[in-house]
Amino acid sequence: MAMSNDMTKLVNKIERRLGLLLVTPHLPESLNKESWAETIKTDTMETFSRYFPRKVEFVINEQTCHKVRENKKLYYIIKDEYLGGVELLGVMDINWADTSTDNLSIGQTAGYGYYIPNYGGIDSTYEAFMGMQMSADVASLYNNNLFVEFEYPNKIRICRAGGVDVNLSSYVVNLLVKHSNLATISPTKMETFEALAQADVANLLFMNLRYYDNLDTIFVNVDMKLSDIEQQANRRQEIIEDIKQSYVSAANDNIPYIMTVTG
Repeated sequence: MAMSNDMTKLVNKIERRLGLLLVTPHLPESLNKESWAETIKTDTMETFSRYFPRKVEFVINEQTCHKVRENKKLYYIIKDEYLGGVELLGVMDINWADTSTDNLSIGQTAGYGYYIPNYGGIDSTYEAFMGMQMSADVASLYNNNLFVEFEYPNKIRICRAGGVDVNLSSYVVNLLVKHSNLATISPTKMETFEALAQADVANLLFMNLRYYDNLDTIFVNVDMKLSDIEQQANRRQEIIEDIKQSYVSAANDNIPYIMTVTG
């Protein structure tokens, strides 16, 4: 299925931006556009995923994980076959929006011990918000907190204050994983991804073609005009610095970001 941000469109766009339309057909096979796509998958996607990972829901139970005790601590070790071949980068949190499995019982341990979704109508919106705030205030008095611990590469632990284990038969967490293709990258982040991919492709070309530049032969002096490609390749670190300065923001869906408005 054709997608707006698929790999073919991306490498074609990079080809145009680098001014290589006339050069690409003459490149060796090891530097053709298929190799560009491989560089984007292995280099660009890996770097991008470290800052803007993909969030997926995952059920933790004895079918998907090995349940073991180490040093008196209970761990769930995710089985490789249930990750579907994707690389696990971390665990975001328990999926509190999920009320299936035992997630509901976790929420019931705080406050009144019940779960009621409260939707305010036109006439009661204000009262509904006040009621939810009052319930949250009361719940905070009894909440002994939950902590999600992650040990690379695939070990998860849920515990309460004081390091007390939470032993549940099944619950849902949000995992952070590496993007496996362009379809999982939000279109709103594609400008950043494209800029990084362009720098990586330029680096691939420059680092390999520089050995042939200004090469004297009996027929001609080879002048490949690599300076522009080198400049594009050198932008990689600049782009990463921009990402580092901006990825902790409300634009990143997969970070614990809270905005407080006071009046």
